[in-house]
Amino acid sequence: MTRDPEMRCPKCGSEMNHQARKVVPPVSDADVAALSETFDGILEDVFACPECGWVDARRVEAPPSVR
Repeated sequence: MTRDPEMRCPKCGSEMNHQARKVVPPVSDADVAALSETFDGILEDVFACPECGWVDARRVEAPPSVR
């Protein structure tokens, strides 16, 4: 079993809840360069703050075997 990633809210400092991991399309040349033949998107983790309601996302670092 893997543990959900952790993130602190940039607005209030509370620990945010991990909501989802989603695939988003590439938006830069660097994103396109990171794509592989078997995976044509970029992974992002989405978080929501239970205190202030802020929603944020961050890129997931792909393991070397996916690149």
